[in-house]
Amino acid sequence: MYPDNLPEDAEHFDTIETEQLEYDPAKLFATVYRRYKYKQSKPDGSTEFFIANLPEEKDKSLAAPSLKAHATTEKYMWHMPIYRQMQKFSQHGIILSENTIGDWINGACRSLAATYDALRTNIVKAASGYMMSDETPFTVLDTEKGKGKKSHFGYMWSYCNPVDKLVFFEYQRGRGNKHARPVLQDFKGYLHTDGYNVYKHYGSLQGVTHVNCNAHACRKFHEAKFTDKKRAEHALMLYSKLYGIESYCREQNFSFDQRKEIRQEKSVPILDELAAWVRDEIPRLTTLRSPIGKALAYFSEREKQLGMYLHDGMLLMDTNLIENTIRPIALGRNNFLFAGSHDAAQNAAIIYSLFATCKLHDVNAYEWLKYVLTAMPTFPSSRIKELLPQNWSQVLVERELVAEP
Repeated sequence: MYPDNLPEDAEHFDTIETEQLEYDPAKLFATVYRRYKYKQSKPDGSTEFFIANLPEEKDKSLAAPSLKAHATTEKYMWHMPIYRQMQKFSQHGIILSENTIGDWINGACRSLAATYDALRTNIVKAASGYMMSDETPFTVLDTEKGKGKKSHFGYMWSYCNPVDKLVFFEYQRGRGNKHARPVLQDFKGYLHTDGYNVYKHYGSLQGVTHVNCNAHACRKFHEAKFTDKKRAEHALMLYSKLYGIESYCREQNFSFDQRKEIRQEKSVPILDELAAWVRDEIPRLTTLRSPIGKALAYFSEREKQLGMYLHDGMLLMDTNLIENTIRPIALGRNNFLFAGSHDAAQNAAIIYSLFATCKLHDVNAYEWLKYVLTAMPTFPSSRIKELLPQNWSQVLVERELVAEP
């Protein structure tokens, strides 16, 4: 762009660039594989036919990997129900049934089963030996409950390795010891959880060190502010100091050893002060059933586990990280209300696990899923861990090298 009424003797000395973002709506297009057929007449009167095979990575589905990846990320990453996806497709003149899109998504989840199993192994056998665990309700339609479809109140169990940034979800029909056993029975190391009794059981196993979440203890004192403001605010003031030290360590990007040193110097005296104050206050209460009584009792019963983070700089102060990974499930639950079956719930666990791990590694979930769905049919099973989201950056490097002339 040139100025109006520019004098002939004006001298150009600079260029100003102004950028404005544009939006080009997504487009659907078809890739056509034209395969020529031939026939040959044999001397015996028979006829032999010849036709090229489809590329090995192509299946007979109407949807290519890119479209399956789109439908799957729309549902599980952006929480868009299938019926709304149908409406968007119809605007492009593509009329699809709910079953068709559902089959694409379920097929994508099934294709990821081996990758999901590799992720489980990475979580349980991680060299860091640090796992957070939590669980959240997950409603499922259950046709096994007599006439009609009735809902079943299941749980999505979640496991997270904060050091390696791995997340693993597993759907279970209940919330008891046996439902955590498939993952926790083989785990050795630090198990970081809330105060639920199931975790207390697995935290007491040989080779496991149980760590409790300080955010849960802190919330108890927040709840007590309305009935015993003085005591609650004293506890929260001490917790504020502890969290301030953690913020400082993050801002300084301290190593694990440096973080442990700071905690030993500054945090240990504060937590000791809080523990001594709790021991003094409990006998002064007439009941532990009040909000402040419950808060004090919660801290007292878990004092050792709440302070465990002070002795290893690798450990976090709370389990907020794993609670953040559960949020997409809660958002999806608000939009979908329930899963259509127990199998569908486990399919959701597969995709939630891999997408959550993508998020922790700043990986574009759609691009990753499109690549995996394309590569999976011919990918060697012995190298399946290479497809995990945490290895995606290396995959991108290799793809760029291959693309170079």
